[in-house]
Amino acid sequence: MLKDKKILLAVCGSVSFYKAYEILSHLKKLGADVRVMLSDGALKFTNPLSFEALTNHEILSSVNEKWQEKLSHIEYAKCDLVLIAPASANTINKYANGIADTVFLQTLIASDAPVIIAPAANNKMLEHFTTQKSIEILKQNGVSVIEPLTKILACGDLGKGALAEPKRIIYEVKKALSKQTLIGKKVVITGGGTTEKIDDVRAITNHSSGKMSKALADAFYYAGADVTLLSHVSYEALPYPCHNFHDTKDLLDLCKQKCKDADLLIMSAAVSDYVSANDFNGKLKKSDLGEKWGLWLVKNIDILSELKAYKCKKIGFKLETDKNTAISDAKATLNNKNLDAICLNIMSDSVIFGADMNEITFITKNSQTLLSHDTKENLAKKIVELSGNL
Repeated sequence: MLKDKKILLAVCGSVSFYKAYEILSHLKKLGADVRVMLSDGALKFTNPLSFEALTNHEILSSVNEKWQEKLSHIEYAKCDLVLIAPASANTINKYANGIADTVFLQTLIASDAPVIIAPAANNKMLEHFTTQKSIEILKQNGVSVIEPLTKILACGDLGKGALAEPKRIIYEVKKALSKQTLIGKKVVITGGGTTEKIDDVRAITNHSSGKMSKALADAFYYAGADVTLLSHVSYEALPYPCHNFHDTKDLLDLCKQKCKDADLLIMSAAVSDYVSANDFNGKLKKSDLGEKWGLWLVKNIDILSELKAYKCKKIGFKLETDKNTAISDAKATLNNKNLDAICLNIMSDSVIFGADMNEITFITKNSQTLLSHDTKENLAKKIVELSGNL
């Protein structure tokens, strides 16, 4: 997604400047061609040499602009994306009002690339009416603003002024450089395994890692969709809401809440087929159970059947172990549960629980597409594309 993309990382004067090193490192690992520009304020906290160790380009600032060597505000303005992180209140206000009294600001004004800013300053400075007005001006003109975090700030005050987590910032960079084909579409994605209670310490569950659902949520977010992830796994620094479930009832309740106005439901959660027939309180003791103990199970509720009345498109997931009957079984499930598509996984030596790679057959009533063995991130992108044809 970011391979060979030219990104200008513009670093302002802030005590959080050091996080720009982490952001730069992330971008480089993702294949981006990153140039760095330091504001006059940033030069008070650091020097160009520390950033030059992480990038292949000279660092642009007011003290080293060299026109003959193409180290200028015009040359550095030619990029695919400008990321201002951290963005100071001073830069936000000047940039919004077209003030270009430094090389740093001249470069920002000279660029016609998409711009993302991640503010970091004392909360009073960011909350000041002039800064708020400037942020609104920037938003109205297409600039993406990543909300700062509420923390104890460097000055000792508690407020909303800390730089967003680098992982959160990278999400926005990826989104800005992706094709926004699903703007306005609401997508609900479920993932991970349910945990069905036996007693207060034991449960029936499965080996689902939730990695595929996370990859799908990311891919739909990058495509511009309004994403909600329902997962048994907790994640940090997500740009979309994630609600955790424990058992099937939790998941069903969440699906009923979130699918009311959804355009698409992707049911990739691994839901237990059977649950305990008895609800034991406390902990079952081995001394009471004896050498042998039988656990009675009953068939679990079928979430997709419970959601038949919901008008959203539905994509299911199915895991099979017998490759000879897998396709026919998947098609039967597609029809029986009135799905618009089903993603078939056939377990093998290379398709296993918890792996970062997968192979999927995307099946609809009229087509069958093999998504060959690949990373779950790449497969998720292909599923996004195929879902647009449903």
